[in-house]
Amino acid sequence: MGKALTRAIKAADAAAASRLRAVDYLRVSTEEQVKGYGITYTGKATARYIARKGWEHVGTYADEGLSGSLEAHDRPDLKRLMTDSVTSPRPFDMVVVNEGRAIGRTGRAFWRWVWDLEDLGVYVAVVDGDYDNSTPEGRERMRDAASYAERERELIRKRTQGGIQERALEGLYPGGAIPFGWSVKGGRYVVCKKEAQTLRRGREVYLAKRSWRTVALTWNAEGRLTRAGKPWTRKNARRVMLSEGTLNSRIIWRGTSAARRADGSLLYGEQVIIKLPKILKKKEAAELRAAADAAPRTVPANTRAYLLSGRLTSPCGSVYMGHNHRPGVYDYRCKGREEKYPGAGGTCSCPALDVDAVEASVWGDVVALLGDADRMQAMAREWIGTARADHVDHVARIAGLDQRLAEQQQVIDVTMAVAARQAAKRGLAGAEAEAAVEAAIKPLSDELTSLEGLRTEALAWQRDVEQAERRVQDFERLAKQARSNLPGLTPALRAELLERLEVQAEVVHATAKRQGVACKLTAWFTSRDRGVPVLTDAGWARVEPLLKGRSDAGPKRPVLEALLLKARTGVRFKDLGEQYGKAATLQTQATRWLASGAWDAAMELLRDEPAEPAWRPDPIEIRVSLRPLVATESSIGLGVDDPSMTSHRSALQLTFMTAA
Repeated sequence: MGKALTRAIKAADAAAASRLRAVDYLRVSTEEQVKGYGITYTGKATARYIARKGWEHVGTYADEGLSGSLEAHDRPDLKRLMTDSVTSPRPFDMVVVNEGRAIGRTGRAFWRWVWDLEDLGVYVAVVDGDYDNSTPEGRERMRDAASYAERERELIRKRTQGGIQERALEGLYPGGAIPFGWSVKGGRYVVCKKEAQTLRRGREVYLAKRSWRTVALTWNAEGRLTRAGKPWTRKNARRVMLSEGTLNSRIIWRGTSAARRADGSLLYGEQVIIKLPKILKKKEAAELRAAADAAPRTVPANTRAYLLSGRLTSPCGSVYMGHNHRPGVYDYRCKGREEKYPGAGGTCSCPALDVDAVEASVWGDVVALLGDADRMQAMAREWIGTARADHVDHVARIAGLDQRLAEQQQVIDVTMAVAARQAAKRGLAGAEAEAAVEAAIKPLSDELTSLEGLRTEALAWQRDVEQAERRVQDFERLAKQARSNLPGLTPALRAELLERLEVQAEVVHATAKRQGVACKLTAWFTSRDRGVPVLTDAGWARVEPLLKGRSDAGPKRPVLEALLLKARTGVRFKDLGEQYGKAATLQTQATRWLASGAWDAAMELLRDEPAEPAWRPDPIEIRVSLRPLVATESSIGLGVDDPSMTSHRSALQLTFMTAA
């Protein structure tokens, strides 16, 4: 009995150790949620299936309200599942879904992650139909399900778009946003009285003031809010007042934003002009259009290229934009400081940043990084090695599909011959015989089409991998050119290169930029990399004859001490203290000494005195990331014209810290 019990225990342990570990992936679209098929519903089905199979349920991944046409990297939890699948040791063996549609409704969305998992030794099981791709029979059923899902999607789309087109042609509401000023009743557009009054009031204000900001201010003050109940902005006011509906009493259905084919033709139907009930009379609309056309266009006063506009994230989460504070004075201002709507005021206190300091620091570090060819080569090679490991074995996949395609074609040929002989025996001829043969081979032809589609997808992904390798080679060549050529690029070319490298920067720490004119005293020391002398009695004795001019009244030692203190601490003139005299007097004296050369001569005499560092603002800490969109070298001024250097988006990301 004891030995038998021991053998039974060992057998049970071995069976437990061999149990497959399963996770379930749950996805429902917004439409399915509306019908009541939520995550809980599908989760119960997958959990029961896993238990029935005797697998160990080790986790759940769920994406709620996402379309089946999205690929894995566009679905947060499916992306997490794929990341977990490549960890070592592998945490699961099976991924269970309730329906094939949970994987995806398009071939690209369906097969890419299924094949990725399959090559890692992880298989996908479908509850509805009870099959998985761990066997040839299961793979065949999965391919059939994927083809059906895509055909179903296209059929639904065609039916839906056809119905929408018919409604538009009849002047009925076809769906989508309803233009401001109108509503829909009984499927037709009608004037919304309240919104129409807002549009008429906007026209009246604009003709009187010629300002969209004033229009927005007026509407907000009078309680005429947007359809969403929010205050109007200048841009929103201008948009609705100059819309097709307001000016021309019409909607252009399938306009500039409609889906189009590669040749530019509309994908889902012809363009339709839908007439709307008038709100403004023809003469009133013409007056409004003429006034808007006559408004002066704002032209930027400078053409300075801001390298980091829109690429520099501010502490509040917004972005910094280049700003021309006044002629010749530039800085970066956070967009969060802009008022959300007229009269609201700014919403953040992010400091303005000195353009030259920030750009010089970021550009210098980018050049240094790109110029380090050895480092770039090592990082790029490490990335492409990882990327290649994560990809499906496309060569083997394509070879297998080629073999299956050849076999399928042979089956079709044989079936055609057999079907033709059978038709002849039945006495069929002409069109009847052709129809009989066509019916016999149709399922096989559908299977052939499905296989050809899979091969096309596999070829496309194989090209992606090859292009990734070429991108790395291009990037290495760019880095080699960087050391000698990049530092001399013009600001415009620098901005273009940062755009192509997809440089993104984040301010980690920044202090407020000093307003007003830069301190010339501090600049005098920093530009010469000199310390600020500490004035002693002996030192004053040496410089006193230089600084005590006949036209200057009052003692000069306190003035010099004040100016040296300002250069050391960065304190403003008005904050130096009464013991040094009036701020205006100190500023005037500093200007005179600097202009006359007396200051240069005095500091030369104090060169050997004890000194302290000149004041510098706290450094701005910036985190910089690159996601290279590799450009042709000639397009960014590197002086090499090589047609093989094509533009591609790379997944290579480099992050480093810099300080300005």
